[in-house]
Parts: sequence; structure tokens; C-alpha cells
Amino acid sequence: MITKAAASPVLDLALADALAWEAGRLADIAAGRCASSALLWSCEPALVAPSNLGKLPGFARASAQATSSGWPVHLRSTGGDLVPQGPGIVNLSLMWSAPQETAPSIEDAFHRLTAPICGALSSIGLTSNLASVPDAFCDGRFNVAVAGRKFAGTAQRWRPTGGGYAVHAHAMMLMRTPDDAAIRALNRFYRDCGINRTIRASAHIGLQDVVQRNGTSVSQHHFLSALADRVQV
Repeated sequence: MITKAAASPVLDLALADALAWEAGRLADIAAGRCASSALLWSCEPALVAPSNLGKLPGFARASAQATSSGWPVHLRSTGGDLVPQGPGIVNLSLMWSAPQETAPSIEDAFHRLTAPICGALSSIGLTSNLASVPDAFCDGRFNVAVAGRKFAGTAQRWRPTGGGYAVHAHAMMLMRTPDDAAIRALNRFYRDCGINRTIRASAHIGLQDVVQRNGTSVSQHHFLSALADRVQV
């Protein structure tokens, strides 16, 4: 089921529907049925893991434990690492066709994804940069960081086509800093999979942490509207 709040550019989807939409739209682009697509969406609480984690011996046990604790686990086709999902997170899915002769590099694709996010943050007076943030979930050098903490994580997938590539770039943006329950779920999942990694809430920053409390909803709406305009949602 898909619903959209009044005057909001963000769709409220079931996570399974969001992942199915991404797969279907990427297939459309690969087949030449459309050239590009963009979607802002949020979903219910869950953990999302890249497909390579599903091959670990402890994955089934970790998934069962997470699901019983209210964090069902879904696999995704893009790269990256384990991330939480939920009402305090907004996702941006960008997809486009890249002909072989003009195909961007991985770095170019990440900049195409992050430039509108940084621009929308700037529109509400926030300075951001791309950086690795130690102890953040799904850390990488193309995180969007604010005040040295992770605001958005990024990942991408390239699908070969007859004349080039269909590119899927994804960002998950924190409207609220992950709470203790989300951090516990991530760390428990890693332990159950036999992975020596610890995620800390202090490595992350939600939009509500960097705007005045009484202006959070206004700033969030402004940011999301500015972002939607930039990616033509």
C-alpha cells in the first residue's frame, strides 16, 4: 500500500513495496521504457541488508532474532551495509539511463545523488560535506555529513543494458537521530552474524538535531520540498 501525506513529497510505503518499485523501475530503465525516475519514500521499522550478508552462516539466526524483536530483515540489491529503516528516515531513490559512451564513474554517480541533498541542506542554512564517519552504520566516504556526523548514507547499483547501464543510486536520510532501539538492533544483528562491529548513535545526526526545536517540522518540510524540486520528484 502507498500513501502520501498532504503537501508532502514523501510517499509512505511498505518496505517490500518500495523495494519492488525500485526493482521494477530499474528494469523499465534497462529495457528503455523510461530514461530516469526519482522517488522520496519512508516505511515501517525494519533492517535492510545487502545481499552478500545473506550468505553468512549466522544470517538466518540473526534475522529470526531481529524479526522477533520488531525489526524484520529485508535484503536489497544495492551495495553498502546493514541499515535501519523507519518513520524517522526518508529515502531517495534515483535511477537513470547511462549510455556506454557517456557512462559516469562510480564517483560521478555518487555526486549526482548527493549534490541535490547538499543543496537542499544549504537551502535551510546547513553546511554539509562528503566524508566517512567512524562508528556510523553503513559507513563510506560518500556519506553526507553535517557537523562531522552522518546525516545520509549512500549506495548504488549498475545494471548492464544493450547500450550502456541502468544506474540506481540510493540515499537514506535521517530526520531523527537513530534511537537506542535501532542501535541495539543493528549491533545485535552483527553479533549474531559473527561480525565484530559496533555502531554508535553519537556518530549520526538527524535534521531535528541541527535546527531549532520549534522549527523542526517547518525546516524538514522545506528541506524535503527543496530536495524534491532538485530531483524532480
